[in-house]
Amino acid sequence: MIRPKGNRENLPRPAKYLGQHFLTDDRIALRIVESLPIDLLESTPAIEIGPGRMILTRHLARRSPRLILVEKDARLIPHLEESLREFGERIEIRQGDALEDDLRLPESPYLVISNLPYNISVPLLLKIIGATTPPLMAVLMFQKEVADRITAKAGDKDYGSLSVAAQLLSAPCHLFDIRPGSFNPPPKIHSSVLSFVPAPIRADPAIPAALHLARAAFTYRRKTLRNALRQGLASEMMDAVSPYLETLPPGPECRPENLRPEDWLSLARTLWEHRPEIFAKIKG
Repeated sequence: MIRPKGNRENLPRPAKYLGQHFLTDDRIALRIVESLPIDLLESTPAIEIGPGRMILTRHLARRSPRLILVEKDARLIPHLEESLREFGERIEIRQGDALEDDLRLPESPYLVISNLPYNISVPLLLKIIGATTPPLMAVLMFQKEVADRITAKAGDKDYGSLSVAAQLLSAPCHLFDIRPGSFNPPPKIHSSVLSFVPAPIRADPAIPAALHLARAAFTYRRKTLRNALRQGLASEMMDAVSPYLETLPPGPECRPENLRPEDWLSLARTLWEHRPEIFAKIKG
């Protein structure tokens, strides 16, 4: 096992404003890394977001042909550089915000792995799976309540626009849960590890409109679909969408939560076919 050089006691304390909860259970770290297929892990460059105290990094460094680390906390960069010097050019350390970093390797396939900062986990997820060139696979950790929203099915209490987006852009899979005691400082909630692979339909040009419609409707999720869209969409867009609500299997008087991700996509495709000028506005 690779041991980091330097004294851990001298490391800065977790920064609350960065949402830092450092994983401390090495068995969990190994389980996360081994959730990636070994053939992919040993042949494909990987990006780790927020290496922090390197509990995932040490396992990745043993296997990955190239490892890019994106760390926002400038206090941790010297420790990363010192501890990983032995791996030479195989490891690249970027100091910066993952929400602003490119987070992809356009010249080759890549993987993403991270104990995502809780306070930015949703926008980071959407950036990763929504990229023009997404990773072959991502293994990511979330607050359990967020993970439940990502994987929820139509009709579930946790189902919403995040579920629709995650499931149209990728195939999310729940792997396992983690107790608070595996972190420093312990969060107040449990965490979950999910995997994501790109969905076959993710390149469908109607997906941006499907996500726009779902976000508008779920803002008023307790209303019927027709009334939720009437509240959430501009009047011109609602006039364009309204005639096609009857074509949906649940009908326009259902709740937004009754529409599956593929139903939202079907509605967007119909709108694109019959009212392309409105689709362009939604897409923008």
